[in-house]
Amino acid sequence: MNKELKLATNIDEQITKLVERGMVIDNVEKAKENLLDIGYFRLGFYWFPFEKSYPRKRNRDHIFKDGVKFEYAIQLYYFDFDLRNSFLRYISRIEINFRTKLIYMASNKYREDPFWYVNSRYVDKSFLNSKAFLDAIHDAKNESVVKQDLDRYGRSYAPAWKIIEYFSFGVVISLFENLKDGGLKHDISKAYGMESSTQFSNYINTIRRLRNYCAHGKVLFDTNLPVAISNGPIGNLGNRKTMLSGAYYVLKYILGCISINRQNELVASIRKAFSEVDSNIVKMIICDNSGFDIESL
Repeated sequence: MNKELKLATNIDEQITKLVERGMVIDNVEKAKENLLDIGYFRLGFYWFPFEKSYPRKRNRDHIFKDGVKFEYAIQLYYFDFDLRNSFLRYISRIEINFRTKLIYMASNKYREDPFWYVNSRYVDKSFLNSKAFLDAIHDAKNESVVKQDLDRYGRSYAPAWKIIEYFSFGVVISLFENLKDGGLKHDISKAYGMESSTQFSNYINTIRRLRNYCAHGKVLFDTNLPVAISNGPIGNLGNRKTMLSGAYYVLKYILGCISINRQNELVASIRKAFSEVDSNIVKMIICDNSGFDIESL
């Protein structure tokens, strides 16, 4: 058997392993409940910051710093959980608003062509021929509302305001980016307080990435964005350009362009998530890794 192969462990073995590595477990039964609920592997991402070798990922000995409690990892996990739920709620508001603005503004500009989204006069041909777009069209045609429209009128495509509703957030953004009319892209961007469609693309793609991280259960507090947030209405974020806090400030800004009330709700929900972390050690881990400043949320 390969010496590097790791075998499954039961709950008692997991508890023993954590204690041997220096973790303080005040309530063993509760810890077992958490391990069975969340999982040893997933929780590992949340106690990693409390290891002596952190942030080194290779040749880790998994020994914890003195006084580290199992509860710290649980608090960090639930902070992430609360953030994920809050972000998804308000990202959904942005996604619907952006989709609506794109459909409305483009459909009224090209009123003579309800199928402008598949017309190479208005949308870059390479995008129209891409697998992502063709798959989106195929999937949308299977939706009952779209299928009913196609069957009723005996046509190959449904009007933009029907079918684009069923495109993913990523495809809607790509459709926007592949519009040939720079003036139209500028007008849509300006609806969010930006003169540059390139800048707007950077912001809306940051929100898309945050949405995907949340939807797929990715660990959030130590997020490292693959594309830095560019300078724009929220200014130069410095080292926060690739951190969770940077993505949050973009989300907060775009949401504020749609509804100040919803923006205030977002801020309140993040402050509430921080308030439920009663360990200063955990708060420090969050702020150091995410770039959040609790006082200036």
